[in-house]
Amino acid sequence: MYYVEKGALIAAPLPLETKTYKPVENGQLIDLTLNALVGSGFELAEEVYTMTADGQVANGRYTIKNIADDQMALQVGWQNSYNKSLALKFAIGTKIFICSNGCVSGDFGAFRKKHTGTVQHFTPNAITEYIKSAGDVFRNMQIEREAMKEYDISKRVRAELVGRMFIEEGIIASTQLNIIKGQIANPSFDYGASGSLWELYQHTTYALKEVHPTQWLTSHIKAHRFFNMELEEITY
Repeated sequence: MYYVEKGALIAAPLPLETKTYKPVENGQLIDLTLNALVGSGFELAEEVYTMTADGQVANGRYTIKNIADDQMALQVGWQNSYNKSLALKFAIGTKIFICSNGCVSGDFGAFRKKHTGTVQHFTPNAITEYIKSAGDVFRNMQIEREAMKEYDISKRVRAELVGRMFIEEGIIASTQLNIIKGQIANPSFDYGASGSLWELYQHTTYALKEVHPTQWLTSHIKAHRFFNMELEEITY
């Protein structure tokens, strides 16, 4: 719904710089990210872009083919805004092969920077250094995946977790709630761990695939944090 070609992001009109607001061009972010990935030894498999209809908020996602296993691949993403509504965010996550769902690390794999002060000078070095850590983040997410697969959850616990994401945490809206309910009843994919915490996590990220570009990155980070906190409660 919100997917666009790279050129659309580059062509979006850049707002004027002020004393308190320093925009970062989408085209600059694209170039910096691609150069940093190549410089870090990563091989690009896919680049995907989404943007709001007015061009004010954009996301870029880059799947890496040489940091992967048989189930998922490393994915690096960013979110940028031209209307001062969102800080520049960068995150490391994974793309699940079977369903193209995204899992975005929120505890150690994300940074944000407001469009003020030195953001234009901060971005190039930060992105390069950040991407260098991507391999370690990916390995940690592999460990989390396998741990979640080990824990079966009852129908009652599943319902409680979904309810908390909807009512308490605001991770999902009613649209995603209905999608998750449908996926629980009739899954579109086999995630190799039926009835597990991992399967519910994947139902959730499946429901978040088409979320509005302003919410995509934040929603995925919140979901990742939510399921890892639940995993910690189970294991400790």
